[in-house]
Order: sequence, then structure tokens, then C-alpha cells
Amino acid sequence: MGKLDGRNAIVTGGSRGIGRGICFELAKEGANVAVNYSSHPEEARTVVEELRSFGGLATAVKADVSVKTEISAMVEQVRSEWGSVDILVNNAGICPFRDFFDIDEVSWTRTIGVNLSGVFYASQAAARHMKEQGKGAIVHISTVTAYRGGMEQVHYAASKGGVNSLTSSMACALGHYGIRVNAILCGGVITDINRDRVPVHLHGKKAKHPELPSGRLGDPEDLGKAVVYLVSDDSEWVTGAQLAVDGGSFVM
Repeated sequence: MGKLDGRNAIVTGGSRGIGRGICFELAKEGANVAVNYSSHPEEARTVVEELRSFGGLATAVKADVSVKTEISAMVEQVRSEWGSVDILVNNAGICPFRDFFDIDEVSWTRTIGVNLSGVFYASQAAARHMKEQGKGAIVHISTVTAYRGGMEQVHYAASKGGVNSLTSSMACALGHYGIRVNAILCGGVITDINRDRVPVHLHGKKAKHPELPSGRLGDPEDLGKAVVYLVSDDSEWVTGAQLAVDGGSFVM
């Protein structure tokens, strides 16, 4: 018996990186998982095939989270095919590193659109169904950078700061419908976003990093295990929280 047996989950940006790791941890605990992607359908299909080996349902659903009509249609498709939407993980995000003076309107708008507006659009669509069900769990993947800042991440940090604010306000707005909303502050995980900015010797699973209190960098599965906690009954009295899952980088 898994902690999430029979529950239906949507993971945005679930075909690679942190999203992929989250999908696998959810599936291991018995959840059916809808893997959202906006490009590279072959990667999404591969993830779906691997998820099905855990015995649950899995499907790939294309949608650009920054487009309200697309994300709403995606949520409706999952609910229609599986009967409910019990879990939403807002993981999709971008971080186009730019010097402060090189952040143009296109880059700013796209970053806010995916990282902040996309979280709101997906949450609103999923919460409508969760409200009818009388329960649900939403987790936003944020970052410690929203608090610590980043020289070439002004637009990214601003978008994630908005996500943190959404977390607390959504918890207040949706709690009486039985919907819990929490966020994970990620840090120290190598993904496609930052891979070329991390020294090669730090690449690899559980790579050692003596400057971090934990002694190593994180892996997508580390985030996935935290998500499982936040969407399971183990955290039934947790909402509006921002959980740092970062190897201790936030306290440095």
C-alpha cells in the first residue's frame, strides 16, 4: 500500500529534471500521474512508459502553462479521463540568466508568464475541481533564490517571490474547501536550467559539495520525496508552508 494509492496527480514540467523526479516519487507511492510538457514529447512519452511500471496510470499532456486556455484544457482532460484531480504540483519554470540591464521585455514577460502566471492558472483550474471534491493538495516548486537573490536572476527571483506570496494567500483562500497549498524552496539541484553554470566535477548523482551543510548537491528525487510528504495525509495539518529542501544552502 502506498501513501497515495488511487490519487490522481498532475505535474507541470514533468518530463525532465526535477519534474521527472517528482513524477517517479509520486508513482512509487501509488499515484496516477499526468506528465505535463510543452516541448520534447519523446521525453514525456519515455517518462510515462517508465511510470507505468509502478502499476498505476500515467499519461503525457501537452500544454504551455503560461496560456490559460491550454492549462485549463489540460486539467479538464485529466479530470474527465480519470475522474478527479487530487494533486497538483506546479513545477514548470524557466530561468534565462541575464545581466540586470539585459533583461528585455520579452524575457521579463516570458519568465513571469511561465513561473508565476502559469502557477496561478494551473492552480485555479485544478482548485475548481478540488473544491467540488472537498479536498486536494497543491505544491508549488519555488526557490531559496527568492530570498537570497541572484545577480543574473532578477526576473526569476521576482517570479518566485510571487509564487511564495501565492502560497500563503492560496492557503488562506482555499483552506475552507479542504485544499492545502504549500511550497518547496529548492536550491542546489542541477537541472537543464543551470547545468552549464555548475563545475563539471559537481555533476552526477549525490555529488559532493563540502560548502553545503548537507555535504552534497541535491537530486530530483530529494524534491520528489518532499512533495510526497506535502501531498500525503502525513501533512494533513500543514498548509501555507514554505519548506526549504536545499541541503542547507538557505541558512548559509
